[in-house]
Amino acid sequence: MYKSFFLLFLFLVGCKKYDLSVSQHLINREYLASTHVGTPDPCQECPPTGDMLSVEWVIPRELLGENPEVVLHILFKNYTEETLYFPIKERASYVTYYLLDDDYEEKEGIFAYKAEIVTEDGEIYREWKHQLWVNLITLEEMEEESTEQSNSCVSDQPMQESVMETP
Repeated sequence: MYKSFFLLFLFLVGCKKYDLSVSQHLINREYLASTHVGTPDPCQECPPTGDMLSVEWVIPRELLGENPEVVLHILFKNYTEETLYFPIKERASYVTYYLLDDDYEEKEGIFAYKAEIVTEDGEIYREWKHQLWVNLITLEEMEEESTEQSNSCVSDQPMQESVMETP
């Protein structure tokens, strides 16, 4: 009886889940350790302000041979976006992105984000999306689509003459 429970325990402990996750944290006075332990800290006078993203992954050893990288897409509250690339050198690790002080004020904070583990041949192994993630459509893209659609619609139509006669 005990042997079967022990074997089941070993089996459950031995199974590893491959995963990708992202967490967002606010950086302010509460982020400082000195706030919680009450030690003197010059940063208390002018604490940092911003956001932080932590991207963590666990991948199979075989995937390391495919030169994977974390691709982090960030959409800011001022409707700009940034894409960052982090090569993966270890099976389990993490990277951290900080948006602080002046950059934080300019970009107004982080709105949403998406992380992907992508192999060198472009295959997406894992993906993690913030619940509000959307692909940002820029005005230039809309104008290009509009121009392409109007050109194709006009060129497909036969030439027509005016119905009205002029005296």
